[in-house]
Amino acid sequence: MTAKMVFPHNPDQHRHSAANGTSRSALPDLDSPEHIRNFVRSFYGRLLDDPVMAPVFLDVAEVDLDEHLPIIEQYWRKMLLGEQDYQRHTMARHRAVHHKAPLRGEHFERWLQYFLQTVDENYRGPYADRAKQIAGKVMHNLYMQLTRIDAGEKP
Repeated sequence: MTAKMVFPHNPDQHRHSAANGTSRSALPDLDSPEHIRNFVRSFYGRLLDDPVMAPVFLDVAEVDLDEHLPIIEQYWRKMLLGEQDYQRHTMARHRAVHHKAPLRGEHFERWLQYFLQTVDENYRGPYADRAKQIAGKVMHNLYMQLTRIDAGEKP
């Protein structure tokens, strides 16, 4: 399956203008499984269009998008909605990728930039704000842990 086929969500569908009488405050929040699903697919669409990020996912990690995206959706439903179906060890998976091809600061920065842009352009509210806070902490923790590995420290 190609990356383009996985992303049916149109990131422009939530853009509003004065012409149709709505405002950006009318954007939905990340408060439902459907909104989280749309967010994840839009976000990954951006990641996979990026010439630095796409190889990490497609060549190094060799993710099967049909399997990976529902798992990422589970993660965000757990973090935002309290659902308990996500039971994976995130750090171990990222360590494995890092051992195949070291992740650099640029990877973390781009990931977070795309994440924040996707949220800010398409969602508003307390769940969207929480998602951005969590994403920042996750990227910081991953970066710190993987940097420790590079420095020869035990994780």
